Amino acid sequence: MTPPLVLQIANERVLEPGSRFVRAFGRLASDGLLRHAVVSPLALLGGGRDVALEELRCQVGELRPDVVFVQSPGAFPWTGDDVRALLAPLGDPPVVFWEGDAWGGRKQLTPGSVAWLGAAARVYSVALGPQAALLRRQSPAPVRYVPHVLPLSFDDTPVPPLGEACDDVVTVGNCYVRFGLWGGLEGSLDRVRLVRGLRRLPSCRLAVYGARWRGRGARGPAPFHRQVEVLRQGRVTAGWDHFTGYPGYFSDRLPIALSAGRPHVTSRQPGLEWLPGPDTGLHLVATPAEAVSTVRGLLAADDDELHTAGLRGHAWVRERLTDREALLHMLGGLVTLPSPPADPWQAFAQPLVPA
Repeated sequence: MTPPLVLQIANERVLEPGSRFVRAFGRLASDGLLRHAVVSPLALLGGGRDVALEELRCQVGELRPDVVFVQSPGAFPWTGDDVRALLAPLGDPPVVFWEGDAWGGRKQLTPGSVAWLGAAARVYSVALGPQAALLRRQSPAPVRYVPHVLPLSFDDTPVPPLGEACDDVVTVGNCYVRFGLWGGLEGSLDRVRLVRGLRRLPSCRLAVYGARWRGRGARGPAPFHRQVEVLRQGRVTAGWDHFTGYPGYFSDRLPIALSAGRPHVTSRQPGLEWLPGPDTGLHLVATPAEAVSTVRGLLAADDDELHTAGLRGHAWVRERLTDREALLHMLGGLVTLPSPPADPWQAFAQPLVPA
């Protein structure tokens, strides 16, 4: 029996083997569970919108996919007519729409996202609450939850012992506050409060990676593919997410930090009860002050204890929370695939009721 074909419409400006979900699709294909084709409209946009759409139609050619998997379309200027014109020659397969960003306030959905949401049979979002309500207004399909996961583009390499760490605490994330003024993203001020508190810890070797940080410990931006490497330079890692009022939301920095194999301290949003806890190296806290206090306690702990917890977190995320499991969760029922691990995926298997 021929495995089902999934057409992935990516949102990368440069499509590479390490692009999001590409390696996970490759794993599923090598296991004989599906066939995979991928195109990226943004990578074709240099010649203009009409040229890009024509080239896209040529690339998909005679494909008859069983499912079309669409990542947040980003800046590509899709219209509803464009979407219908692309899907019709493919046989109008069901569309699975993945929204990997949080939206709201000043940050509004792009026209391309609205166009694809109108055609979606399933909608998956990394955030609920206001985000789910926003997506439901644009789509006839119920909104389902899928957490941010570890991209398999991060290879599974051994976790180095804490004795090799050159810093006590490493944090990764851009600064969106300038001259004390809020930059418009929820959580920005609390991220600054976290860094200020960590800087006040006595004798703490602190490394702060990200754009626009100034002062002690500022190291500049860390390339996405080097995040695990820089996180492992610390005995403990810490972070603070944006959109902390959105149930279920955390950025991919949480699973990336767990995969680094160091105890990680970060913000606690509603709806994250399914995540592991301190025994697995993950400490979710309510305020920046609590985060600093938790980091202080961890730095006083025994290195063997910290290393053991970090190893548990590394194993948990590699076994249960990668983009392979996310694809099994999102595509299951539309094509025949095994189920992801019941822990944690069963906790949010049911779609939300449409508004």
